[in-house]
Amino acid sequence: MKIKDGIRVFLGSGFFLGLGPFVPGSFGALVGLAWHAFAFQRGWQALDIRIWCLTGAVIFSALHYILTPWAQKYWNDPDPKNFVLDEIVGYLCVPVFAVDFTYWWQLLAAFVVFRILDAVKLPGARYIDRNIHNAHGVLFDDVVSAAYSAAIVSAVTLIWF
Repeated sequence: MKIKDGIRVFLGSGFFLGLGPFVPGSFGALVGLAWHAFAFQRGWQALDIRIWCLTGAVIFSALHYILTPWAQKYWNDPDPKNFVLDEIVGYLCVPVFAVDFTYWWQLLAAFVVFRILDAVKLPGARYIDRNIHNAHGVLFDDVVSAAYSAAIVSAVTLIWF
């Protein structure tokens, strides 16, 4: 492997987390959870956490758009399972779209719900996943799943807490 490819694999696989033999998207999405948890555990205000997560989503989206054409060729797949920048962005969109997170369980619930919905592909996400096979499609089905996840975690929070 060329050094340039090694750097791209490192970044595109979520710092190698997406190279695991099973559920690579979930392991890759842990990068987004860690990004979010960093700000949360520091006790930042809700708006600052939201801005932090949005900043992460923009950074990882930029990497996604830069690396997608290479990843599709490298892994010979229009949506390579080991290329997990879309899952990172997807998770980071959940706290951007959701009510303010004030409890650790919300971060964990957001992660679990997002991963389930990203795998199930509800309407909208399913259409994008099946019909748009470029960098936009690879990314936006995760963003749609993030919106559904944010709605569920927000509803649970508002109803029970």
